[in-house]
Amino acid sequence: MNQLPNQTPDPFDTNQPSNRFDPQNLGKELDRQNVDRPIVYHPDTKKVLQKVFIMLIVGGVIVGGILSIGILKLMKNYGLTNVPPREQKVK
Repeated sequence: MNQLPNQTPDPFDTNQPSNRFDPQNLGKELDRQNVDRPIVYHPDTKKVLQKVFIMLIVGGVIVGGILSIGILKLMKNYGLTNVPPREQKVK
């Protein structure tokens, strides 16, 4: 029986090529491609990632603090933090 192009293929047909995006076949494909690469991570990887994460957080806090102080000084310089004057009603 000829199959039309818009029909889904039979999942039980073993003559079809394997789908490389199928999660079941993904591990097999990665194992074939990365034979030389170890699967286990280096023990110091977690420590390095924690240090990088903390450095990014501290750097962000420092840059954010400097920017906020600079913006506040600019606002004070241009009078944007002053209380607006009240309007006098004309009698």
